[in-house]
Amino acid sequence: MMVLLSIKEATSKGIERLRKPIWATPEDHLKIDIFDGAHGPWFHLYAPFNKECNGRDPVDFLCLGADTDAQEWEPYEGPLPDSAEYKAACAKYDGVMKNEPTGSNSG
Repeated sequence: MMVLLSIKEATSKGIERLRKPIWATPEDHLKIDIFDGAHGPWFHLYAPFNKECNGRDPVDFLCLGADTDAQEWEPYEGPLPDSAEYKAACAKYDGVMKNEPTGSNSG
């Protein structure tokens, strides 16, 4: 059984990339910026669906109000965003949000 970390614990250990084990897509992960042993004010959420859904990957957000003591994270050990494997995962979502009919009605 993997021991889960809080964001504060991960930061103190120099672990920049985390994910929640309940997330369905294995490449989804959070990158935290570490400055002098503390996390910065922004988190960066990487997810293969981000580009299709939000127009960019990662999606950055302020961590104000986040529970950084909750032990619900594991270190992310998957492919990094510049890797061919991660890019292939992103490509699976290209165009899925286009408003196109499914199936065929040809006569």
